[in-house]
Amino acid sequence: MNITVKLFGTLSRHLPDYHPDQGLYVKIPEGADAADLLTLLGISGSPGITVITEGRVLPMEEKLVDGARIHLLQIMSGG
Repeated sequence: MNITVKLFGTLSRHLPDYHPDQGLYVKIPEGADAADLLTLLGISGSPGITVITEGRVLPMEEKLVDGARIHLLQIMSGG
């Protein structure tokens, strides 16, 4: 399956070849879920990541679909 991933916040630091305008095209195995995607990208250990597609937050165990457009946001705190 092929998906498009857009990274927000500091997540792009994990992928030096990331281009914000284009996003990242990722080939993932059939049946992969949101947690599998984070592992594949090497950011599964990053705290506070939210996975969004089509305007809704995905649970980490939800299966991804071919052609999905995924936004990954890292929740930050401070003031």
